[in-house]
Amino acid sequence: MSICSYTQTYSDNRSILFDFHSKDTVDIYFRNKLDRTYYVFHNSSDDYIEKICNTPYIKNIHNVNVITLKNITFTESFVMMLKKIKEDGFKYVFIHQDDVFSLTTQEVIDDLLKFVRTHKFDMLYIEIPNINTNKKIVYSTERLTIYNTCSSDFIKKNRYALDDGPCVASIDFLLGIYNDPNFIKIGDVWNAENYTDRKIRNLMDIQRLTTNLILFQRVCLVGRNGLEQKDAHIKLLNDTHSKNEHTPS
Repeated sequence: MSICSYTQTYSDNRSILFDFHSKDTVDIYFRNKLDRTYYVFHNSSDDYIEKICNTPYIKNIHNVNVITLKNITFTESFVMMLKKIKEDGFKYVFIHQDDVFSLTTQEVIDDLLKFVRTHKFDMLYIEIPNINTNKKIVYSTERLTIYNTCSSDFIKKNRYALDDGPCVASIDFLLGIYNDPNFIKIGDVWNAENYTDRKIRNLMDIQRLTTNLILFQRVCLVGRNGLEQKDAHIKLLNDTHSKNEHTPS
């Protein structure tokens, strides 16, 4: 089964993320276990793209496909890339924003990828663990447990029914949700996330499998939200990366 990852970055002021990505050997290991990584630069300058593409992070991902999109909104680019991924023959895609980092080990990554390659599912959320551990266990190893949770379990925890956190999902499932004219015309990522939450919350209960572990997590180092957590997140990344220091493969 063909599996890829898709990450989109934007503008010219997010280089601090790539300083930390270059130390994230587990994420590099993870990307190199996939069939392709789509790395999309959205409305970034050519000089900035060249700078980021020369970081150890991008250089160490063997299967990376760098794509440049300009003069286009986030929602237009997001749906355009989902369609391209489907046209390229991929069945499942990991979606990570550029501020997502690994908080796990290579062994857990191997367990995760074994599940993805051997099971049919709609979506597996890999950031917030233990949403509802009373749900049926659909996959288990000595390290990783996956529960048959859904969007209503998130709502009961006062969380988004669907957000832009790290996940892996069926490309057809994603297109069924996001290839929506009302979503596409929104433009920016913040209003798009709110629109999708309301859509799922009001119209349907979708599968959002969850795990017992935080595998990947968004951090607040740049942007307009959550910068009060910056120092704590820098410490989290430094502590995690110091434990995982070995050569990415």
